[in-house]
Amino acid sequence: MKSLMKQMIAIVLAVTACVACSMKNDDASAVNDTMAPYINMRQYEFYTEVNKPLHFSNIGGYDDIDGMLPTRLRGYVDYSRPGEYYPSIVCTDLSGNESEQVITIHVVESGQLPVAEVAETPEPTPSTCEKGTDPEQPCSVVLVEEQAQYSKLYPGKEGKTQCEDANGEDACEVIHRNDGSFWGYGVK
Repeated sequence: MKSLMKQMIAIVLAVTACVACSMKNDDASAVNDTMAPYINMRQYEFYTEVNKPLHFSNIGGYDDIDGMLPTRLRGYVDYSRPGEYYPSIVCTDLSGNESEQVITIHVVESGQLPVAEVAETPEPTPSTCEKGTDPEQPCSVVLVEEQAQYSKLYPGKEGKTQCEDANGEDACEVIHRNDGSFWGYGVK
């Protein structure tokens, strides 16, 4: 009798596990992700000296469904020879959608890196808006008093996932700039 009972419990557990697996797969297929991820870059031209390879690990991608994603370099760059090379930074989301951004890499002889021209910088004009201290002046900053209310801050849209992963969903609050625009998330 005990043996029969153990077999029945094992069958019920196996069926429950199969149903849970199939439900999870159904939920995953319900998301129709057709949008390619965004590659977060501001610079598209790079310089380096011969035998000094560049690393692009600081460039990331973001997808509305999958969140933060890694990128990779596609194409050939011969760091042992001077020249111009045109590889791509590529990001692929979990649904297979791919973004690609062509970049230029200049490999130059040692000591031949271009020197950036230094423009004359005007003296900054102090503003209460820049410092985030004047609640009456709408500007694109989070006021100092508001920042002080939070023990942890998570900037940007990706901050929601980071905040919830670290602190739980209920602990995270939306933070707005003084002008009412979205800034990120915080935990009090």
